[in-house]
Amino acid sequence: MNVLLHHFPNLGYTALWAISQWFPIKSFQSQWQQRAWKHWEENTKISNTNASISTALNSVEISVVDVQKHRNDILVHLEETYGPDWRKRPLLLRGLWTPAQLRNSSRKLSLKGLLQEELVVPYFSDARRKDALTPDRTGRIKDIVRNMTEHGTPHKLGTQHLVQTYPELIREVAPNDIVTKLFRDFFEPQMVKGSGPFGMFPAMTTVPLFVAHSQHGAKQSKPKDESTVPFTGLHCEPIGNVAVQLSGQKQWTLVSPEYSYLVRPSLAPDGRAFFASHADLSHCNTVPFYSATTRAGDAIWVPTWTWHRVDYLPSKDIAIGGSLFHFRPRDFVANNPLFAAMIIPALVLELFGYNTQ
Repeated sequence: MNVLLHHFPNLGYTALWAISQWFPIKSFQSQWQQRAWKHWEENTKISNTNASISTALNSVEISVVDVQKHRNDILVHLEETYGPDWRKRPLLLRGLWTPAQLRNSSRKLSLKGLLQEELVVPYFSDARRKDALTPDRTGRIKDIVRNMTEHGTPHKLGTQHLVQTYPELIREVAPNDIVTKLFRDFFEPQMVKGSGPFGMFPAMTTVPLFVAHSQHGAKQSKPKDESTVPFTGLHCEPIGNVAVQLSGQKQWTLVSPEYSYLVRPSLAPDGRAFFASHADLSHCNTVPFYSATTRAGDAIWVPTWTWHRVDYLPSKDIAIGGSLFHFRPRDFVANNPLFAAMIIPALVLELFGYNTQ
């Protein structure tokens, strides 16, 4: 039982929280969930007071590597600099792509390429809203992107359908030789199609494309109590993620899985395989966090079950990013055993193509 809880304090309140995730009556679910959250927070405040620990937000320095500088010895460099367990923590990869590589006119995952794409996908009509956890409209990629760039609409694309339809596009997300060296052989086109003999089992790798635009000087009305720019709220997922920035820029805030009980977690409200946070800064004033900005050509490694929020920063260029989501069974269990046990039903549905976006 101690192994399953893994950092979650108090068996009784943790059991109450876990049961509340499946309770069908929403009012009781909310009440039980909030009781557990408050107990965890109060318990942490008492512990910190007894230990004379500051309750100020703690920014933790993120690991960084210059990919082009260390291209030939990158694994050795990472192990010597950050230790053999460097994959357990977020890593900022500067210059995974060079500017010249990104300027290649034949790239499909570019503004020019997306403005020609006819594929119909789900999208978020207003990605500034905190409750925008599920796409609420569908449209052609070319039309969605044109609305962002020409009219400044706060849409956001977050869809795996494009690379699922055209698996060869995975080669435009990240240089295969480097990501394979760092994270093993998950990133060939056939891995997107399926796994096992003849691809008969569900794919262990998915490649969602994320696109939004926050323009410099744009005059956008702000919804009440929401962000002024498109963003993705704090959440964690049962996969490892190499998130690559192909254009524009994003601000990342990341929290280690060991602090999951302090970010007011709950199962995804739409039944998909992730956990959402219901916390704001007032609830997280004891939680250490990493912060990083990715610009065109950079990437960030997000370990399995690591909490992350993404803000699309104002830029003249539209923000285009591709994420290499890959399932790492050992990390799935070891990084957060309780979440791993609870997410299995939703994960199975997603692996077989249900409830995806």
